[in-house]
Amino acid sequence: MALISYFTLVLEVKVSAEPWNKPITEPNSESTPQSIKVADLLSTAGAKFFGAHWCPACKEQLRLFGKEAGRKLNYVECGMPDKYPLQVKQCKEADIKTIPTWTRPGSSNLEGVQTIKKLESWSKL
Repeated sequence: MALISYFTLVLEVKVSAEPWNKPITEPNSESTPQSIKVADLLSTAGAKFFGAHWCPACKEQLRLFGKEAGRKLNYVECGMPDKYPLQVKQCKEADIKTIPTWTRPGSSNLEGVQTIKKLESWSKL
């Protein structure tokens, strides 16, 4: 019986969603199939979402993706140098002047809140 309980516990842990691990507040919105697909495309393309935990526009950008898709984004925190010095260094190296900013290798940056549709087409360029 104890062995069965152990395997059940292990299975439940693997099935549960990843915890939110980004400095910015987790969105309350649910992801759509399209936002999940676009988050996967952005990840595959090497895109980065530069923002700050205090930025309302950054929170709005994340809200458009929702919880599940938001977990897949490569978010870089530009506003907490003491807690995330390596991420802030990435912001400086990428010469981020406006947040939110999206970067992708081989493409021009996108500044400001972007629609999911715009990010989908940008990720495929």
